[in-house]
Amino acid sequence: MPGYFYCRQCGKRTRKNPRIKNIQHFCGCQRCQQSRKNLWEREKLKKDPDYFEHRKRQKSLWRKNRPSHQYQSEYRQSHSFYAETNLQKQQLRNKKASKIAFESHFKKVVKTDALIAENLVGRGLYEIKPYKTCPGKKIVKTDALIVEIRAHLGFAKVLVPQSG
Repeated sequence: MPGYFYCRQCGKRTRKNPRIKNIQHFCGCQRCQQSRKNLWEREKLKKDPDYFEHRKRQKSLWRKNRPSHQYQSEYRQSHSFYAETNLQKQQLRNKKASKIAFESHFKKVVKTDALIAENLVGRGLYEIKPYKTCPGKKIVKTDALIVEIRAHLGFAKVLVPQSG
């Protein structure tokens, strides 16, 4: 009776194939098998210099016989539905990008409550109190802390006792 294992690619618990004699790490689904093959080839390329040179020559020859512009035009001809939908999607992306550029050109201020680099308040002793709004006046941003800062000019320096 075969046991079970967890696939390294998808993580599913799968029943072991009894025909596989060594430890099984990948289930039989196509994506997991492709992952297994890619892993094997990466390891083989690292360890075997002859295999690396052979694959390098093979890929070079393939690229020489099939230039990229030729491959792309052949692909578009053989997959006309894909080419048509891709064209439509690209037109939507272009329209969206131009709309965003147009809108951002006419926007003056992005965030109105952002701090500016100037020193608004000088050094001194201040009192921070919660700001009371008039009854009926709405605050748009309800989670913002709105305070009133009052300067105390007549007070002497106050030393804060050290806590500890």
